[in-house]
Amino acid sequence: MPLSKRFTADTFFILQLILALISGGSQFVRLLTTAQGINVSWLASWLTYLVINLILTIRAHVIWPSRVTLQTVLTYAAWTTVIAADLAVMVWMGREMWDGKDTFTAAMVAGGVLLTLVWAKIRGLTFTDPLVSGFLAVCFVGLPQLTLTYKIFTEGGAGMAGAMLLAGHIGIMTRLGQLWYAIHEAGWDRNRLGAALSEIANEVTWILVTVAWLV
Repeated sequence: MPLSKRFTADTFFILQLILALISGGSQFVRLLTTAQGINVSWLASWLTYLVINLILTIRAHVIWPSRVTLQTVLTYAAWTTVIAADLAVMVWMGREMWDGKDTFTAAMVAGGVLLTLVWAKIRGLTFTDPLVSGFLAVCFVGLPQLTLTYKIFTEGGAGMAGAMLLAGHIGIMTRLGQLWYAIHEAGWDRNRLGAALSEIANEVTWILVTVAWLV
């Protein structure tokens, strides 16, 4: 890898680790006092998405180990750890536990996953196909954030840390910037299409969460 690209990759890697710490850490501290507006199903869905991607990146690194694949594994490991900690403290504190909105979120995610898998089966695509992964990311990340938006708007968002919201936007925009750079350099392919689909859905729904929190 050229030195310039290696420096860029290292910079984005360090930034992602910092954002994971800020996002997950600030939310952990907030959940020690209140979980108002936070869906436990949102954190559970997000954690599921991260675990799936962590497994996929570990497999990719085992098959073709490199500095970049290792950084990807460590990035997902960091995010998985902090979100797992957030979910654990929410359950441990017994705050704002499972309610009707969580049931609706779980049903919506399950329905989205089922439709995605049926579509993939019809198209002859595997679970690891980039487009299938992109749609699954929308199911596990984008859809729960719609319910989260509604809950914050109707019940208040004191349980959401502002630093987590900001770090989330920076993280998504950073990944979209990396994606834009890759597309500009090498053009579209299934991997970039799947990544773009998931990140755009992530940012659009995260904007809705932010607006609800600000209101």
